[in-house]
Amino acid sequence: MRDILNVLKRKKIQFFFLFYILLLVPMLCPLAENFTFIDKVAVFLVCGLLFTAIWTLSLFVSSKLERIIYSIMLAISIIPGSIYLAYLLFANVMLEQNSVTSLFETNTEESKEFVAHYLSIWVTAGVLIYAAIPIIMVCTMRSFKPLKIKEHKTLFILGIITIVAIVGINRVSRSVYFINFYKTFISYKIRTSGEVRNIRERQDEPYKVEINHLDSIPQVFVIVIGESLNKHHMSLYGYPRETNPLLSRYGDTLIVYQDVVAPHVHTIPVIRSLLSMSELGHSNYFSKKPSMYELFNRAGYDTYLISNQGFSEDLGSSFDILYSLAKTKYNLSTYKQHDDIVLPVLDKILQNDNKKNKLIIIHLIGNHMAYEFRYPKEYIVFNHKKDGLVPDAPYRDEKAKKMIDRYDNSVLFNDSIINNVILSLKELHNQDAVMVYLSDHGEELYDYRDFAGHAYEKVSPTMSEVPFIVWMSSSYSKFRRDLVFDKNRPYSSEDFIYSISDLAGFNYVDYDDSRSLFSSNFISRERYVGEKTYEEIKKKFYK
Repeated sequence: MRDILNVLKRKKIQFFFLFYILLLVPMLCPLAENFTFIDKVAVFLVCGLLFTAIWTLSLFVSSKLERIIYSIMLAISIIPGSIYLAYLLFANVMLEQNSVTSLFETNTEESKEFVAHYLSIWVTAGVLIYAAIPIIMVCTMRSFKPLKIKEHKTLFILGIITIVAIVGINRVSRSVYFINFYKTFISYKIRTSGEVRNIRERQDEPYKVEINHLDSIPQVFVIVIGESLNKHHMSLYGYPRETNPLLSRYGDTLIVYQDVVAPHVHTIPVIRSLLSMSELGHSNYFSKKPSMYELFNRAGYDTYLISNQGFSEDLGSSFDILYSLAKTKYNLSTYKQHDDIVLPVLDKILQNDNKKNKLIIIHLIGNHMAYEFRYPKEYIVFNHKKDGLVPDAPYRDEKAKKMIDRYDNSVLFNDSIINNVILSLKELHNQDAVMVYLSDHGEELYDYRDFAGHAYEKVSPTMSEVPFIVWMSSSYSKFRRDLVFDKNRPYSSEDFIYSISDLAGFNYVDYDDSRSLFSSNFISRERYVGEKTYEEIKKKFYK
């Protein structure tokens, strides 16, 4: 016992280093709004056990080896620790599994804008201090004489068993922030490489797609996927500011759905859901069943992608494999321009009168933060001081109201983009045309608290609810009188692939008529946002 005490006396800095690396973030867990009391206790207990086990084993290694081990621990924990700490400081939440995965797929430009918006001088200072302290500790550690394993076998073995159990059991290791970070990264890489392999392999497998409604003239389907659009900031949905002056002119020819919910509040998982048959409880359908481009390719369509959001032919994100299946692709994000850059490309495709059916998916940067970068200067229109249309609230200071002004400007510009898409389709001759616009997810704009943006850890109704708009040429509307357009149907865009299949008149072995928004056999289902029910989210905010 005396030799253990002698070692401990010379390892005070090492003790505080381990405490700092392993227990500082857990000790801040009470600040996390998204963690229950049980979650906070579990995190602290697991990290406390890991601290005890590593501290115990450190008694048996030399000073030199310990310094090397602690330097490695510092290297692997400092990045995830800084991310978790920064997120906790500016959002008051701890990152959850889905958000950790999203970190590995966020493109550079999006990351820059995110950091520019959220990172304050206090958050920056906090993260820098957090990173500097353990570096100083490693440099000032004192040497000591380690214990002999043969004299304390039980202590040594218990330490080994505890570490192996914590690292090896997934449910337990999630409580240790840096272990969870790297295990999530590894599982993400394994999953996506398997998905890419399976999707590529199935391109040569037979899968029959029949068209039940064949017309004598070509059909053009344009799907416009917006970004971070809060439908409650659209005058189409009753917003007092006139943010949709152009779309509002279409009247009843524009079908505006009132009750549509996104399956997630982050872009990548939403796109994976929109373009595939993947669903909650059956994520394997992503690689087992055909995606949207595959269905249209097999039906003989010319398929196109026009994206003003980054995607990579090198498959850097887990939805890139779906985009890569388009026969013709235009990656416009490299130009870093506003969304009107998509319009000339769309017109070029539409002017290609090759008498073939077409599917064109347009992915906009839309209303993504930072909002002031989403529109040209001629769309700087709204000013809360002049119109008085931004209601006062305890969590809306002058800065918040200015941000709402900028957001509404981006909604106004988005209105012009969608209008121009429709105008281009209206100019087509001897072709049927359909446009569907929906946002990937919504956005919170100081609706309930001092927060703007979207984050699964802070999921709210306005993040979950999305605009969903359909326009059809008169010829196609007359041709497909079997379709049902009930604007009040409760619907999740998780089932989007079935609805588009119905619009195109497709029939295939996996098609489910009851999940099409436009089917007479539609059956409403419980809607989930991530793993939370939409009703549960509403009850939390609308008590």
